[in-house]
Amino acid sequence: MTVKIVKMSENVTDKANITGVILAGGRATRMGGQDKGLVLLNGKCMVEYVIAALRPQVGELLISANRNHEQYAVLGDCPVVADTFGYYDGPLAGMATALAKAQTDYVLFVPCDSPLLSPQMAERLYISLIGADADVSVADDGNRMHPVFSLMRRGLLANLLVFLKTGERSLHRFFAQHSLTRVNFSDARDTFLNINTPEEHAALAAKLE
Repeated sequence: MTVKIVKMSENVTDKANITGVILAGGRATRMGGQDKGLVLLNGKCMVEYVIAALRPQVGELLISANRNHEQYAVLGDCPVVADTFGYYDGPLAGMATALAKAQTDYVLFVPCDSPLLSPQMAERLYISLIGADADVSVADDGNRMHPVFSLMRRGLLANLLVFLKTGERSLHRFFAQHSLTRVNFSDARDTFLNINTPEEHAALAAKLE
């Protein structure tokens, strides 16, 4: 793996050539099996916060979900795609389906349960990927990477399908096979606040009041 950390440049994001994908296909076992994207947070579904933040940053929007397709389609006013490789098989399965569906050269992935998504997510990941001539750019909070916040070249689909067919499901191991740039979001750590437990839900609701 080649890891590069580059500074922001004056490049302009090719927004029209980026598909944004909200990953909402997990089981959410720690939330009692609830569909986390549809969990209410101060009167709005969590995915609504993510949609509002992501849509202005990308040319096209998709939601990757394995249930409640009609509700997601209404909330996002966009296509909803289910895993075609396995079922509830982790984020890589959803990523593979989205890469196959997307018509743009770049695909940006974010989770459905991080309602404080940075409005600069696409711009900063794109500038870093292009500047480093990398295959993948991944958000980093200053201490560690968050691979579900990542921008990938759509051309990685073939490699990803081969990887999945081996039985692998690790995002970290897949990314380790490709050139990667880490993008510092230590100034926007709230982006990575997500909901995995009822306690985290209560804390974030209080933060948004």
